Amino acid sequence: MRHRRVRVIVSLLALALLLAAAPEITAQPRTPVKIAVLRAAFVYFTPYVAEAKGFFAQHGLDAQLIYFRSGAETTTAVVSGSTEFGALATEHVTQVRDQGLRLKAIVANLTDSPFTLIVRKEVELPNAARGYPQVIRDLKGLKLGITGRGASTDFTLRFLVKEAGLDPDKDVTIIATGGIATSMAALQKGDIQGYLAFEPIQSQAIHGLGIAKPVIDIRKGEGPRLLQEYAYNSMVAKEEYLDANPETARRMVAAVLDTHRFLADPKNFEETVKVAEKYFEGINPALLRQILQESLKGYRPVITRQAVANIGEMLRFAGLVKRAPAYEEVVDTRYAPIRFP
Repeated sequence: MRHRRVRVIVSLLALALLLAAAPEITAQPRTPVKIAVLRAAFVYFTPYVAEAKGFFAQHGLDAQLIYFRSGAETTTAVVSGSTEFGALATEHVTQVRDQGLRLKAIVANLTDSPFTLIVRKEVELPNAARGYPQVIRDLKGLKLGITGRGASTDFTLRFLVKEAGLDPDKDVTIIATGGIATSMAALQKGDIQGYLAFEPIQSQAIHGLGIAKPVIDIRKGEGPRLLQEYAYNSMVAKEEYLDANPETARRMVAAVLDTHRFLADPKNFEETVKVAEKYFEGINPALLRQILQESLKGYRPVITRQAVANIGEMLRFAGLVKRAPAYEEVVDTRYAPIRFP
């Protein structure tokens, strides 16, 4: 009897020790990754939400968002290896590959082009009723703002101006005004008469401050055909990194897909508003809700072949690349989703 009790006690002690050690055995350290983004721009809302709602962590990533002032800077960060990933305009993947640098997109953060070309209210637009591209000709002689040279705002504005029959280097003055705060200040002071805006800039300038009006709103189907099926912003890494770290790449895609599922569910709208309030301080709450209601449909993860073809054609027409790369040169098909949900 005594031996039986001893055996039971020993068994219980062994089980207790096993259970105590189990967390140490099964717990896996998260993989640290840095992600290049811009601060307080809805183009980057997907990684903001993934961070705030814990989707990166749930998929074993210790993700740190590193903030830059323009898309050109985020691209440089990824190319240089300062960050493993970047939430980049997919156009940058096409452009740098034309220069011999190998980046690849693995999942889209935002498919719809986010831009509204705005001008100060006093700017006359005699061709407004004729729409695009005629109305762009009304901007001849104006100073137009972008975030930075080589940024997506630069590419897109040059394309719009050129497709309207104007020379972007002679008929308008394109000025790099930096981040959101400095760009808004430049528009308010009249240092620029127009700006290729993304949220929250266009809503703040048009509805919040009342200093601007839209020329074309690409989000509403206005503007060039090539921007209607698009893959504006994607999670991007160097090809060699993706080759060497396939599991990390798969985890990143899984985290972004969970984020898209969260954003696509109407039941999560109030939680989404709370996340936006954290990353977009100082914006009128009603305006913030309006931006989200108008923007959420653009957050989709699939990068289509037509979207990549449109990006290549746009950049080639604008004289920014010599050739449009194939889909497989831009998108890493080992990881990229082909359908959603």
